Amino acid sequence: MKTARQRGTSLLELMISLAILSIVIGIVISGVASMQKNNAVEIRKVDLTQQAREFMDQIVNDIHQAGYPGINMFDSSTLTSATDCTLDANVSCGLVSVTSTTIQFEGDVDGTGLSEVYIQLVTSGGSCPCTIKRGTVTKASYMTGGTPAFYTQVDNVMNTTVFTAFQYDGSQITLPANHATGNLKNISAIGITLFVKSSQPDQTTGVYPTVTMVATAKISNIESL
Repeated sequence: MKTARQRGTSLLELMISLAILSIVIGIVISGVASMQKNNAVEIRKVDLTQQAREFMDQIVNDIHQAGYPGINMFDSSTLTSATDCTLDANVSCGLVSVTSTTIQFEGDVDGTGLSEVYIQLVTSGGSCPCTIKRGTVTKASYMTGGTPAFYTQVDNVMNTTVFTAFQYDGSQITLPANHATGNLKNISAIGITLFVKSSQPDQTTGVYPTVTMVATAKISNIESL
């Protein structure tokens, strides 16, 4: 009987197999790395969106309370002045000042009492990236010279026109608006626009992820000087 000769794997075949395996592993690793980078970019976008959305929700809710409680909600005999909201710590004057980068107003924004609320864009050397900060102080303290404590709300804001103002007919009001200009009483809504850029670039493209968010807050309790 003839015995069949058993032939092993040659060195050349082994090298070819290892080369093919290395290529496959390299493709898999590259795909996983790319997926991780894409996930990291999407996570940063979600974080940016959440940060901007939380700010938008808060400022819209705050502005809705501008002017509350107003003079018309009180018995005039209990007020320091029945015609001047600046003289009583319990009465809101509503909007105080609006520019493209700042807004100041009075209102009971959290149910704990009347506050003086400031929202402002803080620039670095006159240019962006900028920071949105919010500060509050009770009106009673404000009337005696108290100043608000400011807290950062949104970082890496890229636009320098954050606030716009509109009349009842939808036409835009030229800013600034304050007591001196006399056009605060014409404002029925405040527009807020944020263009926020991530602090880290996409590792694949080198492009910084960005989020743009726009909201409009109606002034429900108008009471301006």
